[in-house]
Amino acid sequence: SWGNGLYRSDDGGDRWRHLGLEETRHIGKVEVHPGDPDVVYVAALGNLWAPSEERGVFRSTDGGTTWEKVLYVDEFTGAVDLVMDPANPSTLYAATYQRLRRAWGFNGGGPESGIYKSTDGGDSWTELTRGLPAGDKGRIGLAISASDPDVLNALVEHSSDGERGTYRSEDAGAPWERVSSLNPRPMYCSEIFIDPTEPRRVYVLATDS
Repeated sequence: SWGNGLYRSDDGGDRWRHLGLEETRHIGKVEVHPGDPDVVYVAALGNLWAPSEERGVFRSTDGGTTWEKVLYVDEFTGAVDLVMDPANPSTLYAATYQRLRRAWGFNGGGPESGIYKSTDGGDSWTELTRGLPAGDKGRIGLAISASDPDVLNALVEHSSDGERGTYRSEDAGAPWERVSSLNPRPMYCSEIFIDPTEPRRVYVLATDS
């Protein structure tokens, strides 16, 4: 199943209005600029069942009235997660996810899954590769530290047991280091959080079944 885009409330949730992005179908994350609520970023996965260009990272500078696609990889690769530097909102990190489901199976990864960084509010993006595994990756979850924004963690699904797991960067994404093999049920979970006051305390969502 899928949704029909993004909604916005300007009165604490009493009333909502639809802002478009219907064809993105699945939205992984929404980030709002802390100093300007009209600047909004959306990480969109796109159609699970068919190729589509309505996927990637979208940006609005007018509160969601209009949207611009600022990060696009290809018709099978959307953006599943997005984090914003709390000290510098022009710096963003996005996780892309290559996937396609058919009635007879699911392709849950590929070479286009990865982590991208922008330092200019989404105008341009650079893929981060140092320390991250090459080859086919699946879903990726991102976290940034509120107390030390140079610290990030990522859950990386990979086709190899020796490459999947929890990765960490302490210098704003270059490089990364695999610090644990932990990444439980990545297609379903892949949510990671850093304690806002203690950057070495990290939480991962999981299930035991």
